[in-house]
Amino acid sequence: MLKKTIKWMTNNLLLKLLAVMFAAILWLAVVNIDDPKTTRTFTTTVTVENTDYLTEIGKYYEIVNNSNTVTFKVSGKRSYLERMSNVDFKAIADLEMIENFNRVPIEITPQRYNGFVTVASKINYLELNVGDMISVQTEGNVMGRHAIGETSVSPTLLRVSGPASVVETVDKAVATVNVEGMSQDITDSVIPVLYDKDGNEIDSKDLSFNIQNVMVAVRILDTKEVTLNFQTTGTLQNGYEYLGIEYRPQTVTVKGMPAVLNTVNSITIPQEVLDLTDAVDNIEKEVDITSYLPSGVTLYDSRQAKISVVVKIEKHEKRKFKMPTANITAGNLNSRYDVKYLADTVEVELEGLSSELDALEASSLTGSIDVSGMLEGEHTVSLQLNLDSKFTLVKNTVVTVDIVPKGTGEGTDKKEEDAGENDSQKEDSEEGDSEKKDTGTGGISAPDSGAVKKPNA
Repeated sequence: MLKKTIKWMTNNLLLKLLAVMFAAILWLAVVNIDDPKTTRTFTTTVTVENTDYLTEIGKYYEIVNNSNTVTFKVSGKRSYLERMSNVDFKAIADLEMIENFNRVPIEITPQRYNGFVTVASKINYLELNVGDMISVQTEGNVMGRHAIGETSVSPTLLRVSGPASVVETVDKAVATVNVEGMSQDITDSVIPVLYDKDGNEIDSKDLSFNIQNVMVAVRILDTKEVTLNFQTTGTLQNGYEYLGIEYRPQTVTVKGMPAVLNTVNSITIPQEVLDLTDAVDNIEKEVDITSYLPSGVTLYDSRQAKISVVVKIEKHEKRKFKMPTANITAGNLNSRYDVKYLADTVEVELEGLSSELDALEASSLTGSIDVSGMLEGEHTVSLQLNLDSKFTLVKNTVVTVDIVPKGTGEGTDKKEEDAGENDSQKEDSEEGDSEKKDTGTGGISAPDSGAVKKPNA
């Protein structure tokens, strides 16, 4: 059976290969006839990107000739093109690619079937009228406690015509308005002046403009000094303490409409900005408060936008003190007894900030013990310290006391010492009397006991 199959496959092999190739060609022909390559026209809207490119160099643009829409041809298989519409294409004009300050090439890309359809290579352009953007400049000082707010100019575009050597030197057009002593909004008609890149005024006698005057509006705002309110979040590690926040400047001046400023007394910086989680040292940070200003309020001086902040964090220390036992009060003592402390001091270990521990004197520590129900003899009692909230006791401290009968305590010892002194003085006195008795009156020596002299009759 196998031999027959091999013989059949190898018999007329060349003819069979030719048949396969012919079938493939025939299939391609049928496919191309049924789904031929064709071309179709589409229209889409142009998206302008990097619009700040011109405004940053003082230029203003206008789209002309309705060139913000573009029509183009696309080629590809009919099956793909029939399923595509205008929204399946993206047209972009990048202002950074502007040519001669009057047109921008448009790049068209399909958003679907990108590998199966092709956009015609013809370059389309976005046509622009580019002129100098008129900026507003003020001179003079407004009335005290006021500030200059938003400025506007109308129209905003100045088209300059004249010799190319002069026009090419134009860097900006400025409309200047005087605000000296003003406290209310200003509107004035101003003649724009041209300047080169070095700030020198350009002689415009050989130039012509599309406008001669522009209307300038200047808003005059009130000012107010407000405080800053920093908040914190997060938990410090054990043994560390948050001491507070230091920041500079501590106040900033803001400007705005009177109705808005009347409701603003401080600027709150949210707690997420200063996260203390697991901090083991001071946190130093520069915070830009611009985004936290209330609506309708701006900074009078933009240099105050960044605030230098230091969050003070200090580690706790442990330190031992020799507390005088004389500073300990015994509570609930039976009236029949006195308390004697067996040592002049007791050692206590405290935890707190280094700066606070440095200022603490052992002699200022006080405490108490509870001796309720205790009878005569020695006892070990827990010491309760009268501590300020900024200190904590590291471990329980005990003190040993001797409960003695009333009158035999410290006061009794003193009486015994006084009695001893009196007995000594009494003995000295008795010795003196004895000497006087032996010497007799007037200090005459007495005769020996063995020779008694009888008196005369």
